[in-house]
Amino acid sequence: MGHHGTLHKPMMKFIVAGVFIGIFIAVAGAAGYHAAGSPAFCTACHSMKEVGGHWQRSRHKQFACIECHLPDGNIMVQVSYKTKAGLHDLYHETLRTYPAAIRITAEARDIAEGNCLRCHFSTVENTFMAPQGGECLACHRRLVHGPGQETGGIRVE
Repeated sequence: MGHHGTLHKPMMKFIVAGVFIGIFIAVAGAAGYHAAGSPAFCTACHSMKEVGGHWQRSRHKQFACIECHLPDGNIMVQVSYKTKAGLHDLYHETLRTYPAAIRITAEARDIAEGNCLRCHFSTVENTFMAPQGGECLACHRRLVHGPGQETGGIRVE
């Protein structure tokens, strides 16, 4: 019995250490995910300074960027999309190859449209746009982010 007890203590220490490491990783991951979706993080890049300023003066300033720009799905869908979009943005920000007129992709447009309707469905459902499946951004694209930037980051050599 003494032999079994000596093996049990090191194993318990290993399990307890593993639990604490797991909790630390989960908390750090959640904090990082939350911080990376904050307006302060999103507008820290040079390419987002101007659109961030327009957002700050808009009627949507109480909403974090991810509330409009992430798909309304489960956490795995959101993390996957955020990772893909974030790596794309990081690449172009680092190389300063973003254009002055940053265009929304078709996928990002669908996500933003879905999020517009998630919040504003009761307003839109009784308009002429609802039966036609009208696009919110066709008329309201400058509502939150303004007209766009004057200069981009495209390198001129």
